[in-house]
Amino acid sequence: MKINRLCLVTSDYHFVDEDKVCTTSAFMKFVPELLAFTENIEICCPVHASGVGGFSIESERIRYIKLPPSRTIEQFMKQLPRDLPVIVQKIYQGVRRSDLVWINGPHPLLPITAFVCLLLAKPYVLWIRGDIMETTRAKYVSKTKRDNMARRLAVYLDRSMLLAARRGAVLVTGKGLSRYLERSKNAIIANSSLVKESDISNNPKGVLHNPVRLLWAGQLRPVKGLAYLLEAVKLLIDRGFNVHLTIVGDGEQGDYLRDLASKLGLKHAVEFPGYVPPGPALKTYFDRADIYVLPSLSEGIPKVLLEAMAAGLPIVATKVGGIPDIIEDGVNGLLVEPGDARALAFCVQRLIQADDLRMSLSSNALRFARDHTAEAEVRRIHKLLTKAYPYIWRTS
Repeated sequence: MKINRLCLVTSDYHFVDEDKVCTTSAFMKFVPELLAFTENIEICCPVHASGVGGFSIESERIRYIKLPPSRTIEQFMKQLPRDLPVIVQKIYQGVRRSDLVWINGPHPLLPITAFVCLLLAKPYVLWIRGDIMETTRAKYVSKTKRDNMARRLAVYLDRSMLLAARRGAVLVTGKGLSRYLERSKNAIIANSSLVKESDISNNPKGVLHNPVRLLWAGQLRPVKGLAYLLEAVKLLIDRGFNVHLTIVGDGEQGDYLRDLASKLGLKHAVEFPGYVPPGPALKTYFDRADIYVLPSLSEGIPKVLLEAMAAGLPIVATKVGGIPDIIEDGVNGLLVEPGDARALAFCVQRLIQADDLRMSLSSNALRFARDHTAEAEVRRIHKLLTKAYPYIWRTS
């Protein structure tokens, strides 16, 4: 069963490059998978006039409705008095033409879109990808006016999403977001997996390279905890372990992290290749790595973990957000408390020294990845939506 048109409202960063709309958002790689149950998708998102890197979605069945550009929630709110009429007009346009509306959050676009959906009596599904309260607590710790405003906005967004969840279907990225699940009659824990069934490695990781290859991939932001990972690498080298870390991605902390690596004496032990788009080029980094390390201070369910699992990588990650929902400590990965460089170093050291543990984690990671492919997630989401809104579907 299919619908004719899905309207996707998201805050994910987009920009124009050679007349094409491009993005660096990993989630957008998942969007074409949704064409399995809709004929067309309209993506309503902020679009910048220019940008660097990224990829475009090549499909005649996907088109864009361009919202005024904004990169962060803070920038969005600052521009809102000026941009609100245009935002509402554009979202109204997309929602009115659709059979179903998919709204990504947490972001102020979510309550705006949910209101328009209620006004037009359109069914919607919320995709809540992270804990706004947890992220805000990790990022805004001072008593300055700016930080106080950020905390108040987080409370408003949290309450808005709880209210919207009562009237719509809900997808969340982990058990830590159960407060939204409890508000909806139609809700599941899901992830926008980029792993295809054909992408999964046939064999667990075996003999380590020399130096041991550590990998991290994503956006270089403070909440990702990469300073602690660099400190952990320094500790490992000081203990006599020959390790090499590759940090794939770009972002606001790029220059700071390169300077920190230099100050720690890690210039030859840490590599920064920059942004690499999801796909074969990024998969090469996973295939070549020995261990994946995720030191985040706040997360939803990181798609990158599923990519690491699909490559059979043993994983060291922090106990935040939805990570414990997919990483079972000692079974398919090792978990540590956030902000603890020594714990990160200790777990990496364990994996280097214990061949049996490393092989066991790798084998179990592959097993988990096979159960959580993009195809499997789309089937679960389709089942939820047909149950929630049986009247919008037609047999193809």
